[in-house]
Amino acid sequence: LFFQKQFHRSGFGKRTRRKMPPKTTSVEVVFPMGTGVFNITSKTTGHMLYEEVMEKLGLEENKFFNLQYVDNKDYEAFIKPDKKVLSHDLMKVEKGSQHQFTLLAQYFPELINEELPDPVAQELFWNQIRDSVVSDECYAPPELCVLFAAQSLQAMQGDLDDELRGLSGLDHNLPDRVKMQHSLSSEQWDQRIKNAWATLKGRTKEEIINEYLNIAQDLEQYGVTYFLIQNKKGTKLWLGVHNLGMDIYSFKNKVTPRLGFPWTEIKNISFSDKKFTIKMVDPKTPDFKFYSPRFKLNKRILALCVENHKMYVERRKLQFSGEGMVEDRKAVEDKIKRTREQLLAIRHDLDTCRDEDKQTEEDKAYEEQKKSGMDKFMTMKRAQSGDAKKRIEEFEMMEDEAEC
Repeated sequence: LFFQKQFHRSGFGKRTRRKMPPKTTSVEVVFPMGTGVFNITSKTTGHMLYEEVMEKLGLEENKFFNLQYVDNKDYEAFIKPDKKVLSHDLMKVEKGSQHQFTLLAQYFPELINEELPDPVAQELFWNQIRDSVVSDECYAPPELCVLFAAQSLQAMQGDLDDELRGLSGLDHNLPDRVKMQHSLSSEQWDQRIKNAWATLKGRTKEEIINEYLNIAQDLEQYGVTYFLIQNKKGTKLWLGVHNLGMDIYSFKNKVTPRLGFPWTEIKNISFSDKKFTIKMVDPKTPDFKFYSPRFKLNKRILALCVENHKMYVERRKLQFSGEGMVEDRKAVEDKIKRTREQLLAIRHDLDTCRDEDKQTEEDKAYEEQKKSGMDKFMTMKRAQSGDAKKRIEEFEMMEDEAEC
């Protein structure tokens, strides 16, 4: 009996449940250079999967990229680094199918050369920006679209030689908007793109991608994430969140902001159900309030604002300490100065076959800016200037364009 007591007390003879290893499942990750399949478990976090993807691509982790997915409401979202991958609100897939993620920039650098110096990272980012230009998610004027198409071909194919002169169907590198607005055949577009391509002879892939991005970072819609919102009147408007602040756009024009608020003016952002409340640094300024219909989307708006504000503060600290962000706008302008005459020549050529009746609201807004000598930063500064209280009052008074 004594032996039995000792036997049980010591633990001998007890049945122990062996822990089973977590079940492994595979997911697909899409990136510009192809796709990859990665094995994960129920314990794999977003950051762990992101680490694997970046390692496979030979890239160091950076703060701009993340993995995007489509949620169970068919909205695009980015994974949270500390959350288990399979705990996200992923869209259901059929048995035997894989969940899919896409490696994209979630946040955007202010200055490409300073914040994204690695050529491999630049190429990854370039693919995303190029796709957004061709799909017309990021507006570019027609002449610049032609130059971008030529730069893309130089980056992917190298110098235009006798063999490459036979290529056709190059107009797939242009937005449909641009092709629709000009009375040119596919062959005629090919010739114009090749003419611009020929001027890039001798330029390396890295040089071309860098120049493309330095031009693109000055586009009005570069780095802006849009959300549909309303004021108290119920007017449909666009909220644009970006690395310098947040702007408000009319429903029919996502190029020129009507008004805006730089991060330096904003003290706190919060939301309750559908209502956002933004408190300003100046205690005399009333709260800025707007409405957004989806709770889940509101969490994403908040997270995007918080992180962009955080990055903005970090950049300015480095700038003031002299450790970063030293490249000024003039230096960037000098780098792309040689493209200006080329763009002007392309524009004059396209103007001869352009149908003015097919101009979009974005085209008209861009033309107005150009005529008044405004660029992206001047337009943004104008939208964010003046008394904040008056800007808030203007927002509350905004009405649907059809009613104005």
